[in-house]
Amino acid sequence: MVRSLVARALAVSALAGCASAPRTAAPTVASLDWLEGRWVLTTEDGRIEESWLPPAGGTLYGVGRTISGGETRFYEFLAIEPRNGPQGPTLAYVARPRGGTPTEFLLVEIATDHVVFTNPQHDFPKRISYQRSGNELHARVDDGTDFGEGEDFVYTLEP
Repeated sequence: MVRSLVARALAVSALAGCASAPRTAAPTVASLDWLEGRWVLTTEDGRIEESWLPPAGGTLYGVGRTISGGETRFYEFLAIEPRNGPQGPTLAYVARPRGGTPTEFLLVEIATDHVVFTNPQHDFPKRISYQRSGNELHARVDDGTDFGEGEDFVYTLEP
């Protein structure tokens, strides 16, 4: 009888634990509202800008451009949009360099101040990351490894 009560108590306890197990919510662009703004990096050769609109309608849109010698040398349309990934709902970073064919990078890490997207099949970059610290935004594009080829951009938020 005691054995039966202990077994039942353990079974109820296990079921209660399963019922209350935390579920991971699907990421949304609203959690990336810290990207919003006009981010600027001034170099010897000119100026690099990346501007992000506020999240709305389930999307986050941005544009980047490089200005040198008074001319736009490069531009890129950017979006962060919901997608169905291999593990369920996720976000995709969609880049359209010079307005061309879009390339998607899927979310692999998200927190209150940083985000990482990857596309292992893309030539370069394979990984795109952003980290915000106060009025600075550190962006990095790289080959997907921690010590390989990459380029860092440290932007300042413009008022």
